Amino acid sequence: MAETLKEKYAPYFKVGVAFGTWDIEPKKDLITTHFNSVTCANEMKPSSLVRPNGEYNFGPADQIVALAKENNMAIHGHTYVWHNQTPKEFFENTTPEKLLDTLRSYVQKVKEHYGELATFDAVNEAIEDKSEEYLRDTPWRRVLGDDYIATVFRVIKEIVPNTELYYNDYNDSFPEKREKILRLLKSLIAEGVPISGMGLQSHYNIFTPDVDEVKRSIEAYAALGLKLRISELDVSMYNHDIGEQISWPNPEYSKKQADFYGKLFKVYREYAKHIDAVTFWGVADNDSWLNGFPVRGRRNYPLLFDDNKQPKEAFYSVMDF
Repeated sequence: MAETLKEKYAPYFKVGVAFGTWDIEPKKDLITTHFNSVTCANEMKPSSLVRPNGEYNFGPADQIVALAKENNMAIHGHTYVWHNQTPKEFFENTTPEKLLDTLRSYVQKVKEHYGELATFDAVNEAIEDKSEEYLRDTPWRRVLGDDYIATVFRVIKEIVPNTELYYNDYNDSFPEKREKILRLLKSLIAEGVPISGMGLQSHYNIFTPDVDEVKRSIEAYAALGLKLRISELDVSMYNHDIGEQISWPNPEYSKKQADFYGKLFKVYREYAKHIDAVTFWGVADNDSWLNGFPVRGRRNYPLLFDDNKQPKEAFYSVMDF
């Protein structure tokens, strides 16, 4: 009987985890026991790799990549083009031609160091979700124009032809934003842009979205012929910035979370032929990015393992089928 996540889900998809260098020493055993795919949480983003003087620092990302290679884990790259965590020098005193040359140089440097990773997020969070606007206003868009997403996909693919390139975004299962994402993906496919997949970040909570909306979203994205990744999964105890600090342990909230995770993974198994990997954004509750965000000082408990690296009720729900 399978006792680890990666063993249990081997017939379906890879089970991944995103973490930083601070997690390697204290959580190495947990990472290598349960997961067979790795994403650098921050260490492979442009602002982590490129110093203001233009020199590259691969050291932190190398530590995570080394752990993955030592344990035969897949490595997913995150991310090439994003409006955050990109050196401001990329956009200073530039032109469209110069910015594309900067991108080419950057992708080439990453390729020279790591080779061609199997999968990589080419563009991250380019859709606006706070207004009626379609595309987010970003430095990339301001320099390159509204068709920049197609352009950068093509530029990146020229340099890493063997890498499957993904578009990655959040609020992926909320109808209004889902329709915008689908509009983008359909346009890229129609234009022959070399996009291989869609990353559903899946930052959910115990209140929303309805799991039926998750199912509809997976069906809609998969219908485009794209591979899917559940790329940044966690299930918050709060409806974003609504909710006071809960006490923990909390049997009521723990059960709600476990029920939600169980329903999610039932859907993931149902559509496994479309899903390359399901990746959790964090190893255990104490290292979640949701601690202190969006409410400063508020603790959250969104993952399958608690502060002491022990499996929670949600873990057993995911494993119980």
